[in-house]
Amino acid sequence: MINNNLQTGGGGKSRLDIIDTIGREYLTSNIENGEFSYQQIIDEKITGHYKLDLRFCDTKNKLVVLVETKKRYNIKKDKEQLFSYVSLEQRIFPENKIIAILANTSNSNIKVWKIGEYEEELDDTKLKSISEYIEYFKQRNINDRTTVLENTAKLNRMLHDNGVPEGLRSQFVGTCLLALKEGLVYNGLTTAQINAGVKDILSSMLEDSIDRATKLSKLQQNVLECKSVEDMDSSNYQQILNFIRYSILPYINDSSYEGHDILSYFFTTFNKYVTREDKNQAFTPNHIAHFMCKAAGIHRNTKILDPTCGSGTFLVQAMAQILRECETDTERKRVKDEQIFGIENNDNVYGLATTNMLIHGDGNSNIRYKSCFDLGEWISNIEPNLVLMNPPYNASKKQVTKEFASTWGNSSTDPSKGLFFVEFVAEHIKHGRILTLLPMQCAIKTDGIIGDIKKSMLEKHTLDAVFSLPIDMFYPGASAVACCMVFDLWKPHPKDYETFFGYYREDGFEKRKGVGRVDVYDKWSSIENQWLYLYEHRTTKAGLSVTKKVTANDEWCAEAYMETDYSKIRDADFIQLLRDYSSFLVATSNPFSPFMYSNTPLADTKIQLDVHKWKMYSVVSLFYRLEKCKCSNATEMLEDGTEIAYIGAKKSENGIMRYVKREENLVSEGNCILFIGDGQGSVGYCLYQPNDFIGSTTLIAAYMENLNPYIAQFLVTVLDMERYRYSFGRKYNKNAILNSKIKLPADSDGNPDWQFMEDYIKSLPYSANL
Repeated sequence: MINNNLQTGGGGKSRLDIIDTIGREYLTSNIENGEFSYQQIIDEKITGHYKLDLRFCDTKNKLVVLVETKKRYNIKKDKEQLFSYVSLEQRIFPENKIIAILANTSNSNIKVWKIGEYEEELDDTKLKSISEYIEYFKQRNINDRTTVLENTAKLNRMLHDNGVPEGLRSQFVGTCLLALKEGLVYNGLTTAQINAGVKDILSSMLEDSIDRATKLSKLQQNVLECKSVEDMDSSNYQQILNFIRYSILPYINDSSYEGHDILSYFFTTFNKYVTREDKNQAFTPNHIAHFMCKAAGIHRNTKILDPTCGSGTFLVQAMAQILRECETDTERKRVKDEQIFGIENNDNVYGLATTNMLIHGDGNSNIRYKSCFDLGEWISNIEPNLVLMNPPYNASKKQVTKEFASTWGNSSTDPSKGLFFVEFVAEHIKHGRILTLLPMQCAIKTDGIIGDIKKSMLEKHTLDAVFSLPIDMFYPGASAVACCMVFDLWKPHPKDYETFFGYYREDGFEKRKGVGRVDVYDKWSSIENQWLYLYEHRTTKAGLSVTKKVTANDEWCAEAYMETDYSKIRDADFIQLLRDYSSFLVATSNPFSPFMYSNTPLADTKIQLDVHKWKMYSVVSLFYRLEKCKCSNATEMLEDGTEIAYIGAKKSENGIMRYVKREENLVSEGNCILFIGDGQGSVGYCLYQPNDFIGSTTLIAAYMENLNPYIAQFLVTVLDMERYRYSFGRKYNKNAILNSKIKLPADSDGNPDWQFMEDYIKSLPYSANL
């Protein structure tokens, strides 16, 4: 009988607690009080310590756990005692692997060592079961992101060659990988037999899953019974399985956090191989989901809901981050069973989410096959405290409530661009936060349905932050440009609250054909850390972040409020503009009197820029006149000719669309700077026009008393630093110009130093052409 003579105190454990945690069935007591004496099993006389408090042994896996309990251990003295038992164990049972533990009974402190080929102190802070300690000695795959990247592209080609449709590949590959991890037998079998084996594995894994029958039906219908899979030659099927087994799985250690990330990358990469009709699918990139989870402040007790979960990216990332804080199987099971929830109503994508969660170890997979609008009561009942979501940006009337759809009028798709989904879910959450991806229109618009919802949201919830995210984030899928909004729920937005705005456009990823956007140069980790630091400390940093008091009548984006980072301006920026303008002069010169092109400066003096001494000036204060150009319809109002240039909304060729006959009532005076307020890829650009011209009404001409080509090229370069503000619905119109500011060199009286600007441009290459 075990005497429970060491009671807990201050959060400590008794011997009975320790025995129950590690595993009573493995206890190998051979003397009183559950203790183990090495002297009992050896003939020779042992000098020194030989009576161990608790010894556990799993003979099948050849693992022993040695525990020495103390009221408060002395690490030096008591480790020496514990390791005397380790030495005895190694001498008497050399085949055993060893876990050695010092455990306090007055508090919860423990020290744990793994004894294999060498001694390793572990970071464990909680006792584990013997089955968990066995995992410490299992051989693990290596994490090799580069190899997985390369082999994923090869696997995609194999699937293409075998006629697996692009829309099916992600789920097919995920199902195969899942079955292989669970020991699928496939060599020498027919395609039908392989599929039967996969189905059996899935059925077993979904045993306790919510909506189990629906999930099995969808997986079978969308994958195993798909004609391209059913008709696949068995040898080719086996070749694909072999490739996944030997060229993918060995390079993913899914028991590690990095391995989870690589596994997510592998699975979701196939979502990028989309066909034209799938371009509306905006699958959230793994790294953006990771950032949003970090920004949300996920912790051990966070309960997550994604009400439009798609392929499950948010759920996988959130689960992985919570599991990092868990030390026992019991804690991990609770997270998977009780803290991760999703909803998806798209047939194929629902199967993707189920497979993705199963791959990452969520056997229960709490994902509902419904519309979130049908599950308001369920959402309230599960009581999530964090919502992560990326709602449909162009939902149809069938995807929303009838009441909301009735407000659309003639619109065929959701005029709220997904914001209505956010409002609905917020109404059913009792407390917590929502982090949601939405198109930039939701941040910029202040009227119509979007304006109404924004007003309603602020009456009930606090807008804590908005992050402007990478422009081509969803490439090669949807072309939408997104932001992330952060709401603290059921805390009405205070009038004096400063919302954080992050201009997080540059994430270090680059486009690569066939695989989408890739972190080629490993920049993301440091960029993410900077984003999180700025948000956590609510730091204002030029070019990256700003805090601002806003209402529903204001724009919700950094572009509207952030200070431009002029420290990035370089000589090369001015030189590039001079080179481009010189090329334009060459291209438009009279062939009978050719322009004499030169790459030399007009003056020999080298002048340095010192941006730190520049001052801010309102743009409108620099000009004595701003006027809208006059041609509203060039096709109807202008005839082709050679008399005067027609300038439109483009940056190249100095804005010249064509040459036309002169119409005096449409002519704008030259020697001005043009602000381009519309056009494909041209919003926010400026141009210098030396000669009279006819301009589109989308342009604003600005006139200055002392403007000349040199000052103009300086101003245009600086004004182009502001171009990032005007895109995705933000117009570069007269109102924007009137309210904008730029930084310029200043003279001793605090006025713009026009002479410095002219002299500086003259000191640069190509200035002789002006």
